[in-house]
Amino acid sequence: MHGQIVPFFQNKDKDDYACQFLTAGVSDYVNIWGMPSLNQFTVCLWMKSSSSAVGVPFSYAVKEEDNELLLFNYGSFELCIGGQCSNSRVSANDGFWHHICVTWTNSDGGWHIYKDGLPQPDTINLKRGYTIKSGGSLVLGQEQDGLGGSFDRTQSFVGLLTGVNVWNRVLSASVIHSLSIATSCLSGSGNVYSWSDFRDGIKGNTGLVVPSNCSPRSRG
Repeated sequence: MHGQIVPFFQNKDKDDYACQFLTAGVSDYVNIWGMPSLNQFTVCLWMKSSSSAVGVPFSYAVKEEDNELLLFNYGSFELCIGGQCSNSRVSANDGFWHHICVTWTNSDGGWHIYKDGLPQPDTINLKRGYTIKSGGSLVLGQEQDGLGGSFDRTQSFVGLLTGVNVWNRVLSASVIHSLSIATSCLSGSGNVYSWSDFRDGIKGNTGLVVPSNCSPRSRG
């Protein structure tokens, strides 16, 4: 692997890093708070993993619901909204970098998942009319069974994450495709959360690889 694992404080002013989760466990993750309420969204991230476990890159919980917004299982991705889940049968745990985006809108409960810019079959009626609640806990690398914690090591992310962004709107298929083929994995910046917002949420022994070694050209 190119790049080196460095202490977090040495990297305060740089966005070109990846969070590295070396082994299954419950102590390594990223945690930030303050999500606004959402009637629609796009979540995009770059990930690299060869784990066969049920790894979870993105988990948002509120007091009333652990699975308020959950991207679950990189072996067969599921999207959960307000505790209701839908399976995409899309995987990204083959040991290569992949660009993963999910979109959802409450107008019809429609959601899409994009792998490396290519849309997969869409689904509707996932929590139609629902509003994702504000103010909860957003965790990268673990699945919350309680607000901000209650992790299960069998669901921990093992691998590398970078370029996580959240928008309060549904990005078009053409924009998502352009992000997946951009010259940098840092292209795009979410208007709810951008990758730089996660820097102060590093917990445990989560490693930082600087530079991230992520490249759209390094996909399988």
